[in-house]
Amino acid sequence: MKLFGLPALAAVSLVSSLVAGAAGAQTAIQAGEWETTEKTAMEGMQPMAPSSKKVCLAADEAQLERLLFPTPDEIKQHGCTYEAGAKKAGTLVATLTCPPNDQTPGVTAKAEITYTKTSYQGLGQLEAADKSGTTVKGKSELSGKRLGDCPK
Repeated sequence: MKLFGLPALAAVSLVSSLVAGAAGAQTAIQAGEWETTEKTAMEGMQPMAPSSKKVCLAADEAQLERLLFPTPDEIKQHGCTYEAGAKKAGTLVATLTCPPNDQTPGVTAKAEITYTKTSYQGLGQLEAADKSGTTVKGKSELSGKRLGDCPK
């Protein structure tokens, strides 16, 4: 299962890691240990197994974007752009766009996430395109919850 010579999961991981610390309005959440879950399906491909991970957020990085997107440095390193959408209380809307290169397809990821200080859930829309213009679309269900204080 490859996406333009790149495993599809790697492309999705790139998007997931490229969306969080972006230079836009930050949405405050509670610091501590978080568990995040992502279920992604790409058109024309077998369903991917849901992925889950635990992340410890310190007080100075307790923002929803940190759980969903890469750091601003990672975004810049990949030549990507991050655009915050309309601001609504309890909702994060954002778009991340990354150009294709020799190793990875170009990706546009749009997310609409509802959140509280201790949980979030929402949907992501993905579109990946290689240099030849072949595109694949996909969807992600994103969720997370605060588990408590970070382990010591």
